[in-house]
Amino acid sequence: MPHCVFATAVDRTRRVIHLPVPDGELVTRFTTAGDPDAFAQLFRRHGPMVLAVCRRVTRHRQDAEDAFQAAFLILTRKAGTVNPPGAIAGWLFGVAVNAAREARKRSARRAVRESLVATIPETGWCEPEPDFDRRAVVAEELAGLPEGYRALIVACDLQGEPQSAAARRLGVPVGTVYSRLSTARRLLADRLRRRGISTAAAVAALAALAPEAVALPSVSDCPSPGVMELTEAIMKSGLALRWKLAACVLLAGVATGLADEVPKPAPAPAIAPAPRAADESRLVLGLAGHVRFLKSDGTEVSRLTGDAAVKAGADIPTQSRSLDNFLNATATASATETFGPCGRAAPDGRLPLDTRKGLYLLTPGNPPVVAPVKAAKGNEALFASGDVPHIVAWAPDGKRAVGRWTRRPLFSGPSYEHVLIDLTAGTTTELKLPKNRQVVDWSADGWFLAIDEDREGYLKGWAVKSQTLCKVSADGKTSDALAAYSFDFDWSRPGEFLNSGASSNVVALSPDGKRVACLVSTTVPIQVGEESVPKIGIKLCVLDLANKARAAVAFEVPGKRVDGTILFDVPHGVRWSPDGARIGFLCHHWESGTQSVSSWRVGVVAADGRGAKTVFASDKTDPKSPPPSLTLFDWR
Repeated sequence: MPHCVFATAVDRTRRVIHLPVPDGELVTRFTTAGDPDAFAQLFRRHGPMVLAVCRRVTRHRQDAEDAFQAAFLILTRKAGTVNPPGAIAGWLFGVAVNAAREARKRSARRAVRESLVATIPETGWCEPEPDFDRRAVVAEELAGLPEGYRALIVACDLQGEPQSAAARRLGVPVGTVYSRLSTARRLLADRLRRRGISTAAAVAALAALAPEAVALPSVSDCPSPGVMELTEAIMKSGLALRWKLAACVLLAGVATGLADEVPKPAPAPAIAPAPRAADESRLVLGLAGHVRFLKSDGTEVSRLTGDAAVKAGADIPTQSRSLDNFLNATATASATETFGPCGRAAPDGRLPLDTRKGLYLLTPGNPPVVAPVKAAKGNEALFASGDVPHIVAWAPDGKRAVGRWTRRPLFSGPSYEHVLIDLTAGTTTELKLPKNRQVVDWSADGWFLAIDEDREGYLKGWAVKSQTLCKVSADGKTSDALAAYSFDFDWSRPGEFLNSGASSNVVALSPDGKRVACLVSTTVPIQVGEESVPKIGIKLCVLDLANKARAAVAFEVPGKRVDGTILFDVPHGVRWSPDGARIGFLCHHWESGTQSVSSWRVGVVAADGRGAKTVFASDKTDPKSPPPSLTLFDWR
């Protein structure tokens, strides 16, 4: 069915069954076409919340109504700046708080001037509220949160929107909304704690800001000079606002149609909401000092640079940390040239950073936001400078993470130490695991996906001899083998093994915890004259945990020889899409001949093996030159 026909059919169905139009669509209709009906619906839907905030902050009926009018006047001028448009509720909350604070200050100054002349009876005060000051502080601190966090608290905690509905509206997984909302609540609690307000008192005050079913004040088609001055002050414009006649007519229509209307709860949807049209998930690639955010087709949406991270407050060390074995560090490079996260991205997209002040988290955006993971005691970030672990796994709710240190003793093979990090409590707990075991993922049920390594001795350079993929209990005491890989370095016969330099990244657990994707190296011997030469390829296997005895091959790309040049790929990463329908994979592609070159390639394939294609390829580099530092491959 053509897209335009489908869209028309959906719109018609929505009108017939009275489904509420999403906020984002209403804002877009108003900003692009000046649709008065769209503005009226926004007024009706969010007016009660705006009025409740204005009343709680000003505690004066007339001041509240002036602030209420100013908030919607600003909406008529600034609706196009709401990004994303669906976050209009949080945006209006912030505007309402600013308008109410300004109205309260002007009222106080006016009262002082009038008291010098005569005592004039005041009839506009609302009923006394013992918690007025506390509620005003809560409103102000909530308005001070970053817009993305404020919007979720307003939508879910004040307006009662289910988290699943918020996820559909924002086009992100429910787990992402859950994690961001938890972070937003924690940030608000921290701000209020500094103002002397306990969590219990904050919850009560927040509940008082919820919208009430009351008649909305009329919005005049010709606002009073006081309202106009208030609006002008909030917008911080030195010039008088010249409102267009159309805007006045629009507001007059809203006032006439809605002034005496008491909002009623919206009816429950008669049918399930349609699936989101666009895929909002992003492949995240940390390469050459940049973090690229790519659509599943490889289109670059945005890029985070070291300069932006430093400007946001990240005190980044000059030492680079690579994704595979951390051996390609360049101590003399600048911080921005070697910039990269120190591990996997959190479920909500935040990136862990190893800074000179300890473990920090960076929230991508324009501009990005950098904040420390604070220790429970003191005001410092967790971990000392230079001792921040590599983040290898996250709990699905984003509240906890597993960090890993790779120790490299002089006379023994590499060993691993793990720590469980509680980001909310600011505490760490040693995760007691065998020294040859490394955690690679964390299930929603609490168990860990891990790899056990068996290495050769000192004379063979501690090379990995075999690897066992296993399921480990949350306390680390029990494990269950899922699959085994081994290689004896006999290139004359076929073999399969995990890339030991990136083994923690070539295995990934599906979002539902029922499947494991493994990107393995394959070797097939080919005869070149009298010599047997290995032909190296890659194979993507999907292991069904309900039937672990058999792994399904999703696709296989064998190495090949073209005109004397050997082409092959070395696995470096595999990640599931958030919906579990696709798998992304990262390889180091080599063209080995008289003039060898290499490049990084990202591919995407359906979970059943269909439609494998390369969506991103870096520039080719000469092996004599240092390869671009690779720090992250993820899909969030």
